[in-house]
Amino acid sequence: MEFQLQFCKIMQEEVTESDILVRAQRAINDDDFTYAKFLYREALVINPQDIAARTAMHELRRKSSVSTSLFDGIRFVFFAIKLLICKANGSYDQVINAAEKLLDINPASEFALRNILYAAYGAGYHKLAIFVSQKVIATGAELEDLVVIAHSYLNEKIFDQAAKIAKEAMELDPANEEAKDILWKSSIEKHMNSNVSLVTADGNKRFVPPKVDADKIFIASPSSHEEQGKKNSNKR
Repeated sequence: MEFQLQFCKIMQEEVTESDILVRAQRAINDDDFTYAKFLYREALVINPQDIAARTAMHELRRKSSVSTSLFDGIRFVFFAIKLLICKANGSYDQVINAAEKLLDINPASEFALRNILYAAYGAGYHKLAIFVSQKVIATGAELEDLVVIAHSYLNEKIFDQAAKIAKEAMELDPANEEAKDILWKSSIEKHMNSNVSLVTADGNKRFVPPKVDADKIFIASPSSHEEQGKKNSNKR
């Protein structure tokens, strides 16, 4: 409102370029940068070659940019802290909301992307987890990220992609049991309604008849073979 009154006042007065520059400096001293910008623009209308007005406008733009960056930085810290508190409380939806605020400030934030991935997976929002997973992978997914992403694809019954991501996880850690399990379940689920030979995580082929309930199928994994061998040797 104050700015509008000042605007009307200066438009009604006959002022010189020098008068405008003096008022602009006063506005800066009063931290009224919006009014100062207006005055310097008016000065440049009168004299487009006014070096003082041009220099002042450049400085005001720089201060405005620094101020905006600082404000965004403060907002980022605020929402990051809020996210961590919500995460500690297990409030997945609130974690996602806070992370989305962080992405508004910095769309490339790996911290925000990963927290959306894990919160979405924890809340059962597997489609959201899959959506954000593409950006997480693009930034360089870690082993734990890949396992969560593979689980999300498996839960959405996108078996080929689940198997693909599980294999990528096993490239980072060949002994990772979760990745092996996802790879095996993806194979079972994909082929449970057809006569096919499946290749298990241990490299063996198994035959699965059509329309078999996968929950009732048990095919020994390498670890179960070892456990059975130990039991047999103990019996002897």
